[in-house]
Amino acid sequence: MMNENERNDSLETKEVSNADNIQDNLDATISTDTNENVEMLENVELVDNFEAEVDSIEETNAQPVASQFKGTSNDAFKTEFIPIHDETKETKQVHVRKPKKVRLSSVLMVVLSLVLISGSTYTIGYYQGQINLNESAINDKVDKLLESNYKAEIYKSVKEYIDESGINTNISDADVTEIYKNVGNSIVGITSKSTISDWFNNQQEATAKGSGVIIDQNADLYYIVTNYHVINGATDVVVELAKDQIVNSTLVGFDETTDLAVITVKKSDINSDLQKQIRPISVGESSKLQIGEVAIAIGNPLGYSNTVTQGIISAVDRQVSTDENMTYIQTDAAINPGNSGGALVNSKGELIGINSAKIAETDVEGMGFAIPSEKMMAVVKELMEKGYVSRPYIGIGGVDVDENTAKLYNIPMGVLVKYVYDASPAQKAGIQVMDLIVGVNDDNVYNMEDLTTLLAKYKPGDTVKVKLVRNEKENMVIDVVLGERGTQKN
Repeated sequence: MMNENERNDSLETKEVSNADNIQDNLDATISTDTNENVEMLENVELVDNFEAEVDSIEETNAQPVASQFKGTSNDAFKTEFIPIHDETKETKQVHVRKPKKVRLSSVLMVVLSLVLISGSTYTIGYYQGQINLNESAINDKVDKLLESNYKAEIYKSVKEYIDESGINTNISDADVTEIYKNVGNSIVGITSKSTISDWFNNQQEATAKGSGVIIDQNADLYYIVTNYHVINGATDVVVELAKDQIVNSTLVGFDETTDLAVITVKKSDINSDLQKQIRPISVGESSKLQIGEVAIAIGNPLGYSNTVTQGIISAVDRQVSTDENMTYIQTDAAINPGNSGGALVNSKGELIGINSAKIAETDVEGMGFAIPSEKMMAVVKELMEKGYVSRPYIGIGGVDVDENTAKLYNIPMGVLVKYVYDASPAQKAGIQVMDLIVGVNDDNVYNMEDLTTLLAKYKPGDTVKVKLVRNEKENMVIDVVLGERGTQKN
């Protein structure tokens, strides 16, 4: 058996060893906690003095460790076996609880770290979610904004183009309805009455239907333009302004060359309420028409009043075989007998032409013609002022010398004078029968059409130089003062 001194020495050795182990554990704890505190929060000051605790443990000669941690709960201790030696009993192990160091700063740091980490995660997640959720909405708004601006620019450009050119190739039924409401009372029906004789010389009354357009007015009268062939040979012309509103008219003047005529009706013959609804039509500029522009024809085809047909401008400045000196507007809007003298209007409700069924092709569909408004207005103004259209003329009748005839007789192409009217400008200037007219001023003349077209550029009273060949060999230039020729005045 071990003597008392040996037991005391052994006990002291054990106690010193235990104290050293505690010191090592505390140092490790200090090092771990310190590193954690430095990483999680800066400028946090450690206030616990672990060395003092170690010294206290050594001084108390391994007193129960739990007594060195005042205020520490029992849950903070960890069970550990420490050998206790008794001089009378064999050594056995007893349970002693060793405190685990827990500092408030560490707890706070852990809590703070968790709060910061969770808060950051939530914040990032929230905004990321918001971004993801709003990305589609943002894109939609951007697309709508861009589309709106894009459409606005297109609309602006198209509107400017339409305003400048008058083109509008897309028009709805509602638009046509509004156009008719605005101009319908400016379009009238015309019935011309004439007397004809049958094979047995019996007198019969014949009627013809057509249309007209109120073009102007004064205090007493409405001026109506129509086709000349509508009223040609009529003994009586009546105008239908509205249902049950039929009045007589008076002829102002006509021009057979352009197939235009002007008549008037008295305002005193018209119901006062209807007068408030009637107004002259607005006249557009036919020279600015473009192929493909909307065209609306309004008239009384076959006697069916106030008929509206819609189409487009098929061609401008179209020459028609029946009159090579005139050019017309071609449209696919239906123009039938009775439409003659009616209105062809554009998408703004402006008059751009006077329809003429006289020159419509009867063997095809979709080909109607109208006298351009600007040419019409020039004629109408003269008819209203003078009752006729004055045109320059020289007073000759001739035949064309074509290329084959010119080669056969070895003479130039031109107009061979067959007769000279008495007291005409040609007779006064000395032009003779069988003279060959080959030019006017600086322009060549190859046929009668050329001569008529060239003379139309001048006014009555102008002097022109007529180039001619006399006796098939003598070239001459004769000054001719142009005279005035009117359909109703010779």
